[in-house]
Amino acid sequence: MRITVLLLLVCALTVTTRAQLISNPHLPTPAAQGMGGAFTAAARGSDAVLWNPAGLGMSHGTGARFAYHQPYSTSFLTHVAGSGYTVLPRKAGSIGIAIQNLSTRLGGETISGETEIAFAHGILLQEDIHSALSFGYAIKVISWSLGESVAGSSGPVNLGSASALGVDLGATAKVWDRFVLGGTIHNINHPQMGSDLQRDLPRSMSGGVQYEPYFGVKTTFDIERRLEGGTVFKAGGDMQVVKPFHLRVGVMSNPNIFTAGFGLFFRDMVVDYAFLYHPVLAPSHTFSVGFDVPRTLGQLWKPGS
Repeated sequence: MRITVLLLLVCALTVTTRAQLISNPHLPTPAAQGMGGAFTAAARGSDAVLWNPAGLGMSHGTGARFAYHQPYSTSFLTHVAGSGYTVLPRKAGSIGIAIQNLSTRLGGETISGETEIAFAHGILLQEDIHSALSFGYAIKVISWSLGESVAGSSGPVNLGSASALGVDLGATAKVWDRFVLGGTIHNINHPQMGSDLQRDLPRSMSGGVQYEPYFGVKTTFDIERRLEGGTVFKAGGDMQVVKPFHLRVGVMSNPNIFTAGFGLFFRDMVVDYAFLYHPVLAPSHTFSVGFDVPRTLGQLWKPGS
């Protein structure tokens, strides 16, 4: 039994070496995952809170998402997230909040739990008929709990918990009607977790471009530099097949992963799905449901709105 537990723990650490939490799996945003994660310049609304907070500055109205992610089809890993945003009055930009949790469960017990709460703000610095520039930041509270040990003669032992504060910075620029550039730095403040043996949290820098050759067709390309894990190249596309249906495809390197997905838009409701194919591990699935409305939260709360 101990060998089985150790093997499962090793697998858990292996498949979760890529997220913005402690162990870093793919962020639970199917709109981005379906495009191979090439989303730095394309992030808007609720999705921008996790990917590039500067995208909030170019967002409109109010929206929210709830996502469920099953990393590599593993039964012992659960990754869920909720996010929302709204535009502020008086050209003060937009604010957003996101909460995500990644838990590892075995035999009905949680042996590891990672939680991140992020508050983000993006503001439009400049805009004219052809160009726009926005800046954003996110402040994140990241916590990690290891649960309790197996009960012994003196009962189970609490294995401890830790927390840290992370800061993300981002910028997005529309340089022409069809070109958008984006850049973001995750955990720029070099957060660490632990007391005696401190562990660096994942840090990365990303730069990307979005090009829209035709109406309803968007192509994206990103370069991500993980300060502890090499360089990743990402490319993807989003095609509006018919008015309520978007088809997405993408690829990324290190390792080589193929992604696909779709988005359904019905009135104010949005349903997204993404599929990630890994060359060694089992596929991953991410599903989200949410809404986007053109009015701000203040307008929605007004009587008769």
